[in-house]
Amino acid sequence: MEEQSNEPGPVMKFVQDYRLKMLIPELLVVFGVWYFLPILNPSFSPFVGNVYQSLGIFQYFFQPLYFLPSGMLVLATAFTLHGIYPLDNYHEGKIPELPKAAVVMIIFSFILLPVLVAFQMLGYYMTEMTEFISRNPFWERIESVGDLLFYAGPMFFVGLQWWLLIPVFFLSQGVDGIHKIAHHETSSEKITWIFYFLWPISMPFFFDSVEIMAMVALSIPAFAFYSYIRPYYTYVTSVHTLTFAMLLIFAVILSSLLPLMNIWFPGFIPPHIPPRATPLPF
Repeated sequence: MEEQSNEPGPVMKFVQDYRLKMLIPELLVVFGVWYFLPILNPSFSPFVGNVYQSLGIFQYFFQPLYFLPSGMLVLATAFTLHGIYPLDNYHEGKIPELPKAAVVMIIFSFILLPVLVAFQMLGYYMTEMTEFISRNPFWERIESVGDLLFYAGPMFFVGLQWWLLIPVFFLSQGVDGIHKIAHHETSSEKITWIFYFLWPISMPFFFDSVEIMAMVALSIPAFAFYSYIRPYYTYVTSVHTLTFAMLLIFAVILSSLLPLMNIWFPGFIPPHIPPRATPLPF
């Protein structure tokens, strides 16, 4: 009887080497960009138009392929930028050969959206900085800001929703913090937990109750998936689920007042609900 090999097949090896499981948060951001694009122009959609056209000649600096829809390019970039993962493994000595496909994917990413990708790569290396400088509460917060640029960069550089920088800062601190706690990679769990809980506290300041309900609904399958592929995540995902449940209760109670920021600073949160989309022609 032949001994079965535990080595993954070529498809699963590609998924693992390029960390395609991380497409879950990235695709959520892509769909967030698609959701916000009609605000820039009611006739705009992810499938039509270049968001940088108003920049004149500088549009070519942000999007050299000026004739393609920006919304579709950010979707393509979500895949091609995954070339950074095996390239990073090579630089860290985890794999013996330079993966040429990964280099091609990164170059292609720069061709699509150079400014966005430059900031995303800066964000990625900010997440690696802690290992080379010092693992302490300050640099761990810097590391989490790197997640903000890498994962949410398209929301700012393509969706052009700069008001989201503040709530996404708290979100990146919270999600990256609970990841550090699960992996025992933080120098101070107490400080990391404090920054984690600043995330749900901050959400009612920037979002209304319907948006918070949508966050809760999206979290359920994501948490289930992570608990399945990484069982040691179960205790932190259970905390995360409880946090979301409490956030939802407060959002329903305070629904008529949300977002709270507009009570004290009217207009701080701009109108960001796009008009109802028209059906596609096919």
